Amino acid sequence: MLTGYLSHVQGVRNDMGWLYRTDAPSVVGTLSRIPVAPGELVEFRSPDDDMAAELTPGTTYPWIDGYWQAYHVSMILSGRWEPRTFRAEPARYFRHGRVVGWQPLGWALPEGAEDLGVREGGWNHEHCELCRAHIGGPGDPHGYVDPDDHWLCRTCHERYALSRDLSFVAEE
Repeated sequence: MLTGYLSHVQGVRNDMGWLYRTDAPSVVGTLSRIPVAPGELVEFRSPDDDMAAELTPGTTYPWIDGYWQAYHVSMILSGRWEPRTFRAEPARYFRHGRVVGWQPLGWALPEGAEDLGVREGGWNHEHCELCRAHIGGPGDPHGYVDPDDHWLCRTCHERYALSRDLSFVAEE
């Protein structure tokens, strides 16, 4: 457990989130309570004691609300995007219990899943990492992709990626 305070509370919507680090993996955890004002003492508990032990006392770590993942911030800050037109690809369908799912070809089936075969064009769209808009399918097939294959729609690319704007983490 760590004890500290948040320098501001803008964008703190729930008690789960990340202490963001640029030089090492960010640390996920839970606040003891959501502070009402900056400077209120709070406790931060992480399920990963080893990662939390690497945090340096007295250092400021940006808070990323649990709605987001730390990689969302990293991908916008990296500024490495290339335009791409989404094209439908085959997808492997499977049944796991009473749920039918699909995934890209080449991925291992979940343990205990029944293979239902490959469907041509089954992977027919992607989602924007930030706003969840469809890229491909009957919508706009144009988007932007980073080296880790994260997709952004044109709107989010223009609004956030071009200027490396992180305001999405504080929007409600």
